[in-house]
Amino acid sequence: WLKEGETLVCYGDSITAGKNYYIKYLKEALEPRGIKVVNAGVSGDKTPMALTRIQDVAALKPDAVLFFFGANDSVIGRGRWRDEPVVEPTTFRDNLVWMMHYFKLKTPVRKFAIVAPTGRCEGAARGEFGDICHGYQQAAREAADRMDAVLIPLDFEFETIRAKEGKGPNDLLLTADGVHFSTYGSRRAADLMLRCW
Repeated sequence: WLKEGETLVCYGDSITAGKNYYIKYLKEALEPRGIKVVNAGVSGDKTPMALTRIQDVAALKPDAVLFFFGANDSVIGRGRWRDEPVVEPTTFRDNLVWMMHYFKLKTPVRKFAIVAPTGRCEGAARGEFGDICHGYQQAAREAADRMDAVLIPLDFEFETIRAKEGKGPNDLLLTADGVHFSTYGSRRAADLMLRCW
């Protein structure tokens, strides 16, 4: 899916922006093969805000774009973020579609991948937000189907890992704080992306 000399731009929120999250492991795997990996993550980003910076991301001249949003889209309007406007799953889906459409319209990019958001928060964050991500997982799948993007089923992968590890619903396994990936979670996310590609 990715070839020597190409540039992959990872477009997302703090899970992407963090230098020691999955990006680190993608770079370790891809850069020795001559594939450049660019981090276009912004902490706290949601798809409506990502739409406002799409020209800056397009200016990075990617050959492929990975979209990894959903953590913030799904939790705002709830818990400690209840005062922020809610991004409904259908809006999340449509924003992903519009971002890919923009790239198709304005750039030569034709390779897209979408990460289905993780199924749930862990630890105390799970207690605060519960299982709120299902609609966003489905929305990511619909956007991938509609725009012929590679789906990265991270939600399924993480639930499979939790089941095998025998961890309870409030244990921290794949995240360090309930939302942001641990080293283990980052490695598993990067491994899944590479397998899907």
